[in-house]
Amino acid sequence: MHVLAEQLLTATAIVSATVVIHLAGLDILQALTSWHIERLTRWIHLDRVIVPLGIVLGLFVLHGAEIWLYALVYWKAGMLGSLEQALYFSISAYSTAGETGAILPVRWRIVGVIEAVNGMLLIGWSTAFLFQILTHLMWDDASALPRGAIARSARRPVE
Repeated sequence: MHVLAEQLLTATAIVSATVVIHLAGLDILQALTSWHIERLTRWIHLDRVIVPLGIVLGLFVLHGAEIWLYALVYWKAGMLGSLEQALYFSISAYSTAGETGAILPVRWRIVGVIEAVNGMLLIGWSTAFLFQILTHLMWDDASALPRGAIARSARRPVE
């Protein structure tokens, strides 16, 4: 198979997997947030801290799983010498904080650059999700979650 085609197929498969992981993870986070608000807000009054903290930690878990997926592919395909190197490279590429092309062998460097674009998009998606959920829980009434559930104003009864 042509080297570029192999890189693009590999990158497409990983991007597809990370999008599915992210979509499922955000769905779970939204369900857990709703469950928490419906059942626990009657006796836990720290929701302005617990809900954002839970969502942010959940997003870290999601991004961690996606980073590990890339790292395992790099390591198992022999692109990098050790799992630690693969993980370090993957974190650096996914977060767009570091070099993405020069470290991988030439025949795989496109995958590293695509990981950077994938990470940027997924981090943006997470930011939009966090903003949407917190905006709704504090002020809005446009979704299935209880309106104003963690707002500073008087608590609204669970619907």
